[in-house]
Amino acid sequence: MAYTSVDEFLSELSDDRRQQVEALRTIIKNINPNLTEHIKWNSPSYVLDGEDRITFNMHYPDQTMILIHMGATRKEDKKGTPILSDDLGLVKWNSDIRGTLSFKTLDEIVANEDKIITLLKNWLSIK
Repeated sequence: MAYTSVDEFLSELSDDRRQQVEALRTIIKNINPNLTEHIKWNSPSYVLDGEDRITFNMHYPDQTMILIHMGATRKEDKKGTPILSDDLGLVKWNSDIRGTLSFKTLDEIVANEDKIITLLKNWLSIK
């Protein structure tokens, strides 16, 4: 199914997954008032200054993932050093400008909320 709205996307999730997504959405929406939410890659995505920067990845049934990235206009180096130091250990880096945060339970999200907020604020501060 191709989603046309975040509400439509949420309506298709199990209660457990919806709670995880809602917890992460709340964190994301509260870290920067200039973020706008829309559907990209059939999942909620968050745009800052015209570029998608945070996107949900729900392709794995056993985990809720968010992808941090620099949109489509910046060249990516898959072997490059990440542009953000992750001293918190939350990110699995896929390239210099793209990484994934993965969570299996709502409790894991809640327990790491402060770390997630710090990481995402730092991520969005990169231009």
